[in-house]
Amino acid sequence: MRQPQVGDRHRRLREALEIIRMLWSGGVHSYRGEFLRLTDARVYDLPEVLPEIVVAAGGPQAAELAAELGDGIFSTDPDASLVEAWTAAGGDGPRYAEAPTAFAPDPRTGAESAHRAFRFGTLGWKVLAELPDPAAFDAATAAIDVDAMEEAFACGPDVERHLEVIEPYREAGFDHIALMDGGPDPDAFLAFFADELGPRLRA
Repeated sequence: MRQPQVGDRHRRLREALEIIRMLWSGGVHSYRGEFLRLTDARVYDLPEVLPEIVVAAGGPQAAELAAELGDGIFSTDPDASLVEAWTAAGGDGPRYAEAPTAFAPDPRTGAESAHRAFRFGTLGWKVLAELPDPAAFDAATAAIDVDAMEEAFACGPDVERHLEVIEPYREAGFDHIALMDGGPDPDAFLAFFADELGPRLRA
């Protein structure tokens, strides 16, 4: 079964966000949308401070939806036009992005590890959003080799290379950067972040 077209996905997301906002207002609610329906629903144990809803966006329409019904925006691409569309639509809050890293003793080891686990990360969100199943992911990434991973990811132990990969996200206007590490040793990456990368980013 093929997944819905992007416009239908946006409408489904809008209804889901409307339902969440409605239930978080307290009380009993019903909802009848084009795709989703709810009858006499209530959240009985709402927290005093509601969690933020950060909406992932891969294009201007989703960025506008994030501005309307979300508390922040999230992207995997260093695309300034997403931040601009979100801001123009009234978005005011955190701007999250995910940067690809692969810490390892040397760049090749990092690239090989990232290739095993995250080679789909080189495709970009517009492609990823259209792939319907794991077989399609395998087919779409069949031609991606270790060299491509080393070019796209911050591979190895060089803090300057990590800063080079992360900087475009900051320049695009994102102020919260999530580091998706595809390296072979998570503990080593956390130590690297604590000792070297984190202080440089904060500076």
